[in-house]
Amino acid sequence: MENRVSVAFASIDKTIEQLIPTPIEGEGIRNYITWGRDNNYPQYLYGLFSDVSTLKTIIMGTADYVCGDEVKCSKKGFEIEINKKGDTIRELVNLLARDYLIYGGYAFQVIRNRLGEVAELYYIDFRCLRSSKKNDLFYYSEEYGKKYARTSKTIVYPKFVAEAKDVPTSIVYVSNDKSKTYPTPRYSGALKACEIERLIDEYHLSSLENGFAGSYIFNFNNGVPNDEQKAEIEKSVNEKFAGASNAGRILLNFANGIQNALKVEKLDTVDFGAKYEATAKRAREQIFVSFQAVPALFGLMTESKGFSTEEFEQAFRLYNRTCVRPLQQIIVETFKKVFDGGFVEITPFSIDEENKT
Repeated sequence: MENRVSVAFASIDKTIEQLIPTPIEGEGIRNYITWGRDNNYPQYLYGLFSDVSTLKTIIMGTADYVCGDEVKCSKKGFEIEINKKGDTIRELVNLLARDYLIYGGYAFQVIRNRLGEVAELYYIDFRCLRSSKKNDLFYYSEEYGKKYARTSKTIVYPKFVAEAKDVPTSIVYVSNDKSKTYPTPRYSGALKACEIERLIDEYHLSSLENGFAGSYIFNFNNGVPNDEQKAEIEKSVNEKFAGASNAGRILLNFANGIQNALKVEKLDTVDFGAKYEATAKRAREQIFVSFQAVPALFGLMTESKGFSTEEFEQAFRLYNRTCVRPLQQIIVETFKKVFDGGFVEITPFSIDEENKT
């Protein structure tokens, strides 16, 4: 007979182990190169962008910096709108800058008219794009990462070539890493820091939702109930006393005599709050370091007594030089190739004359 051990208390903790995927590039059964073990690496990066507040603040703030005071397109027909949907050049530049900061690259669609002239521009979500090894063919689908993706929903586009005026629609593809098929995000060295911040947020949310969990033990001294009774007791205790909204409630115990009294003991635990705060602080610092940025540039206050105007200007100039302006230049040069000239101009934010162009 199989040996079994019966445990007399009922408490189940769910442990979630999340592994950081690697941006493996591989050749699948189709012609494009897969991105990540499950061909879903960009979706993972987008998940970090969505869930990690520090990362999202930096990326959204930097994209605004890239757009500067004004983005203009002087190409005839593109001064106000760049496509039939009514999108503007500023909106497109903002999305391209955001994608470049999330993934390390961006893409957009170029549509020509019957005369072979560039007629419309459309943003392409970088998550939905896969490429051939030489970046000359691109495969668009909103189902990458799904186990049973439908091949009929994959659209193939050629690479944009300025001289190919007979190609009605093509893709402009920009990557910060020419040695590989796909780009590498600027914060790739801080992925663990991003995961730490995300998991700490989940921990604090769980702590609020499960107020008594890990802090108190309820000793019922009137026998061991069956599994069904254990589940019912656990459900009742959680409903009445767990959660942030139940702080300060009075615990009532009904027992037949003192010998059957319910005993509640507080568990001695390490001060996780202080440790998590220190860990979260270091994670935030690592994310900012990966962008060579400081919190004050994005409206975030630090523990210091203040951040002088001079310090802010110095930090802004440095960040402008190392991140914002290089990305502005990449985007402007991209449109030069599309329009065969410098028709797109970005007027950068400026603090003093040194920041003006």
